[in-house]
Amino acid sequence: MSTSRPSSSALDAPRTRRPSRVVLLLLALLAVLLPAALSPAPARAEPPASVEVTDTTRSVDPEILEHRLAEIDFRTEVRLVVLVLDVTEHDLDPADDRALNDAVLDHARSSDPSLLSADGSHWADGTVILALDPENRFLGSYGGEDVKLTEEQFADVQDAMRDPARDGDWGRSVEAGAEEYAALLLRPWWQRPAVQILAGAALVLAGGWVLILLGLRRGSRERADRTRIRHDEVLARRALTDAAGRTLPDSSPYAQAVVRDHERYTETFAEAEQLREQVPTAEERSRSWGLLGRDRDLVRRWEDEVEALDAADDRILAAADLLHRMGGWRGSWELELLPLRDSLKSLGTVRGERGAMSGTERVLADRLLDLGEHTEQEITALTARLEADEIDPDSALEELDTLTRELSAAVAALTRARIDAQAEDDEERALLEEEAEGRGRHYRSLRALRAELEGRDGRSPVAGEGSEDFWRLSPVAWYSSWHGSSGQALSEHRNPTTSSSSTSSVSGYSPSSGGGFSGAGSSSRF
Repeated sequence: MSTSRPSSSALDAPRTRRPSRVVLLLLALLAVLLPAALSPAPARAEPPASVEVTDTTRSVDPEILEHRLAEIDFRTEVRLVVLVLDVTEHDLDPADDRALNDAVLDHARSSDPSLLSADGSHWADGTVILALDPENRFLGSYGGEDVKLTEEQFADVQDAMRDPARDGDWGRSVEAGAEEYAALLLRPWWQRPAVQILAGAALVLAGGWVLILLGLRRGSRERADRTRIRHDEVLARRALTDAAGRTLPDSSPYAQAVVRDHERYTETFAEAEQLREQVPTAEERSRSWGLLGRDRDLVRRWEDEVEALDAADDRILAAADLLHRMGGWRGSWELELLPLRDSLKSLGTVRGERGAMSGTERVLADRLLDLGEHTEQEITALTARLEADEIDPDSALEELDTLTRELSAAVAALTRARIDAQAEDDEERALLEEEAEGRGRHYRSLRALRAELEGRDGRSPVAGEGSEDFWRLSPVAWYSSWHGSSGQALSEHRNPTTSSSSTSSVSGYSPSSGGGFSGAGSSSRF
């Protein structure tokens, strides 16, 4: 991290003059053009009336995501709903391109009917829905009849979501989709290519520039004020966090991973303090502060650092509670169990495909299913022993790692057998093995931190028989994701002219799955 920053006075020096001149120039241009052209009313900037994040997969932080989405301005008041789910939990086949459409509709009908219109045939008015399935690589965008987009624009929203999703940045994927939806919804005529009247276009663009600059200025100031409050809250917890970091047991390999996390936390704190010093308080700001891009970038970087601190102190305190078995250690233990629980939930994929397997595959699948039952029993017994103080936390974590390695070995064997059975030539084998290098969920548990520290999470799950170096901590959940994506990739490879591409949108609802539902929106794969 950088250790030298320009002083606050150096940053402020040009701000007191140049932005004001720009604004005055634009206002003068408006005054000249106004008599010559009739300008429509400027587009409204409306933050969402409500933001709701439902995540059944534990892939995003709802609080942080809701905070970011609440800052996005639409041109009309909307109810912004984010659904992060797994289509298999709705008894849908991930190989079906319409699975996410049907899963979102099923969620609305079974869990949140307010998402639907009164007759249940469309999405409710004013409702914008963004959906994401991290495991099965789906993303979708939907809207009520009064806030719907064209099919091409729905696809544009998904295009904006796709790159962050491919990087496993689920929160940024949703944020990018919301920003694109806001940009497209009720887009004024002067932002469209067909604008012909030069005077009117110049007037609108100049006015828009002023409004954008002033809006960005206001947003930067509000963001700075919120970040300062959150930074103060993190500061208030720092003594407790540092005490927890200093008292971690030296002999524990898991504690060593948290010590590294605490070192990064300390470095980030220094960086956040430097950035804080460069952002003037409300009383210190000049009128032009926030107009320049560097002002806004400074606040964004400060906000990111404070968010990292907020997440890190939670991890450090949770780790200390677990390793010392005090305070809220039971919740920390559940975080350690989460990857294995995700794997156990994903065993349904193996059961579902068992009938189509070869004899060798069925033997390996049965071995994995039996091991899954054993793992579930061991988790229950291990938790009881930990609660009864019959085992220390380090030993319990080691046993969880052992269970994970056993599942990983079984998954690796089944994966290789599936590749052997499905690949008809070396090219198809290479394609399936490339899919096995895929992306997955990030776990921020003690075991994940240790794996990261030791470099044990970067090798392909088909690297070798019994390899302990698996790419992530939930091998069966990985297999479920690979099963869906590899099948799609193989189908596209064999039918390049008839298979839908991984980025094509699927619009509407089939009569069998939608039951006459005709809400606006579409989904696609990433």
